[in-house]
Amino acid sequence: MSFLPVSKAHHISLLHRFIRRMHIKPIKMRWATGGDNYAYLVSSQDKGSSWLIDPAEPLEVLPNLDQMERRSIKAIVNTHHHYDHSGGNVDILRELKGNDDREIKVIAGSHVSPGATTIPVHRDPYTIGDLHVTCIRTPCHTGDSICYYIVDKNTNEHAIFTGDTLFTAGCGRFFEGTGQEMDTALNSIILQVVGEPNWGLTKVYPGHEYTKSNARFVREAVYQTPGQNEAFDKLEEFANTHKVTTGHFTLADELAFNPFMRLNDPKVRTAAGDKTNSRTTGDVMAKLREMKNRM
Repeated sequence: MSFLPVSKAHHISLLHRFIRRMHIKPIKMRWATGGDNYAYLVSSQDKGSSWLIDPAEPLEVLPNLDQMERRSIKAIVNTHHHYDHSGGNVDILRELKGNDDREIKVIAGSHVSPGATTIPVHRDPYTIGDLHVTCIRTPCHTGDSICYYIVDKNTNEHAIFTGDTLFTAGCGRFFEGTGQEMDTALNSIILQVVGEPNWGLTKVYPGHEYTKSNARFVREAVYQTPGQNEAFDKLEEFANTHKVTTGHFTLADELAFNPFMRLNDPKVRTAAGDKTNSRTTGDVMAKLREMKNRM
């Protein structure tokens, strides 16, 4: 039992959470040449253990890592095998290990990712120091797409790294899947694994900075008039005034403004040409993505 005054106890709790927290460092890749990829360094509270997610460009990623960060990396991790996410695996692994014989895993959805040593199955658990990781298999963009859901149980911080499956206000192309598979990935698998009580806590970290272009599509095709979706209005304003949006929005936010997660919204169905509400959600998903592809 605590005998501290409520205000003081609350202050100490806040201070504890500030000091002890999950560390996420987004690293821009290809931005200088017109690209928009992210790699991420995810570190435990003490910064003693880290995962390096989707480090496709060694010449851009390595200069952003100091020696302590490099030493902390326990795994290079891919959300899927595309070269702009996995192409740096082998060179970065070689650089990190140097003459050291320490083990650094390469965790990926399949052995198509260069150097992959560990292939998780759906819901496989891992740890990054005191952080808890759940691997979420979400095949569609590629057959080996994986999202990584990471929780710090000490601070109740939640993050999900979605690669090219879920973007803020959007989703990835269906290179190796269908509209039904993307619907299942976004609106069943991810939400079920994270669990409804955590949707509002779980910040989304996608593989690309696509928010501004996604918002432009949504405004042109779906919520054409301000006021039709206030959550989207706020997202659009944020996207137009911030170059970096990763980690600013949660799964609950996506459910409020992302049309690919609102497939039964009458405005979304009308945009997809289904005014009679007769198509499956998979069909609506496919039509929306087809429209986005043409933008």
